[in-house]
Amino acid sequence: MSRQIPLSASRMPMHKRQSKFLFPKHNPMNNEISIWNGYPVHGDIKELDRIIESEGLITLDKDDVASVLSTEGESYVTSGVNADLGEAFNEAVNALPCKVDKVDELLVDFRFGNRQPKKSGLSSIAGKLSGINPDINIMWGISSDESLGDSYKVVLVASVKA
Repeated sequence: MSRQIPLSASRMPMHKRQSKFLFPKHNPMNNEISIWNGYPVHGDIKELDRIIESEGLITLDKDDVASVLSTEGESYVTSGVNADLGEAFNEAVNALPCKVDKVDELLVDFRFGNRQPKKSGLSSIAGKLSGINPDINIMWGISSDESLGDSYKVVLVASVKA
C-alpha cells in the first residue's frame, strides 16, 4: 500500500494554493437561522443590535444593516477578535461559509478598545476586499468598545444571493 505525502504550500502549484480571503479554512459558524427584523440570518443576530446601538467614528443604523441583508439569498454574521486588526478581520472572513468573491453586499463593523485603528490598516483591508471582488458593495462602521481592552473586533454582515 503506497502512502501519499501532501505537498507543502510552498511546493504546491500556484493554481492549487488557497488564499485565506477566498477559501475559508474552517467554518465555526453554526448553521442556525434566526430572524432579525423579518430577515433570516445565519450567525449571532445580537451583533446586529450591537452595531445599531453603538456610537462611534462612523455610526451605522438599522436601515444600514437592513440594506445589506438579503431577501433573495443568504445573510451571514461573523466576527473575529484579535490584538491585530488584520488578524481580527481574517478571523471574521474565515468564519464565512463562502468565498468573499461570492458576497454581494458587505457591512464591516470595526470595534476598538483602547487603541483606535490606524488608517493604513483600514485601507489595507479595503484594498484586499476590492481586489478580491471589485463588484462588492461595502458599508463601514467604526466604534469603540472599552471591553475589548487592547484588542479589535471585526463584525461582518454578508449577503450572498442565491
